[in-house]
Amino acid sequence: MQPKERILHRSFIFILISMMLLSSGCQLRSRMPQNQPPTGAAQPLEEPIDAHPLSGKILSMVSGGAISREALFAKLRHSRFVLVGEKHDNPEHHQRELQLLQALQQGPQTRLVLEMLDEQQGKAINGLNSASSETQIQEQLHWNDHSWPWQDYGPLIGAALSHNNQLRAGNLSKPFLMQIYRSGVPDQPRLTTVGGISQTIRSTIQQQVYESHCRTMPLEQMGPMTDIQISRDASMAYALSEQLDKQMQAILITGAFHARKDTGVPQHLQKLTSDPVITILLTEVDNTIKTVQEAVKNNAGMADYIWFTSRSEEKDYCASLRQQPHKKEP
Repeated sequence: MQPKERILHRSFIFILISMMLLSSGCQLRSRMPQNQPPTGAAQPLEEPIDAHPLSGKILSMVSGGAISREALFAKLRHSRFVLVGEKHDNPEHHQRELQLLQALQQGPQTRLVLEMLDEQQGKAINGLNSASSETQIQEQLHWNDHSWPWQDYGPLIGAALSHNNQLRAGNLSKPFLMQIYRSGVPDQPRLTTVGGISQTIRSTIQQQVYESHCRTMPLEQMGPMTDIQISRDASMAYALSEQLDKQMQAILITGAFHARKDTGVPQHLQKLTSDPVITILLTEVDNTIKTVQEAVKNNAGMADYIWFTSRSEEKDYCASLRQQPHKKEP
């Protein structure tokens, strides 16, 4: 490979990895516009005004029926681990997450793990406390508003700090992800569960990664990207469970792919702990699925609860990747 081609290839891979940090929670298509998210405290727990019959409903995958928010929150209080999967650019998802956190917070007995914080930022968290201003928090964490808009995740961080929750970084930094891409998964405590993922699950994840990256690389070349996805799941599971006191509850906010019971973080948690894990997927309504029965069938095995929301603004997530030149490794 010539020097110019190496630069183009590295540039393309960096774009793919950057997109991976966002695509794990983003569906490839959205159709309906949505209001801007709140930037401060949570709004009242009103149901979204939407013509879709499932909008605002919470479905239990165990019972196959709808439950109320209050009933959901009551069940969550008895689970050691609560995983919430979002679509990253849906404003209503951020509102629901903040409401959920506020309903479960128990001061220092609550650990909040965010996919939006990586291991480099994690080193700076100890310098923050309930007295830290919004500006101090952003500066301390070297917050990248382009990757993760502060208006979406700042309220979660602020709520955790103001209530003395234990805040943890769940993700891996881009330099670390590049290391995995080039050299494979390193032998580190937070990644010990990677090798325990079955080939069947790995193949499912590889297909997900292929689709979420808009088929810009051949499926058979997505192995390193699959390693990255599985490593990020392992890292979040480790952040949730490492030295978690028996009386504590850990809550994860992450993309929908990562929260899925059949392929994501729960697969790693079950190798680290036998404690109860509840997964909630915040899911945009779909005009092809309008009944509770259809929704339960369509989401079987993916989560314990599906919380339906309105749709976010339509975007073509693949447009930027289609425009990027890329070369194959020699």
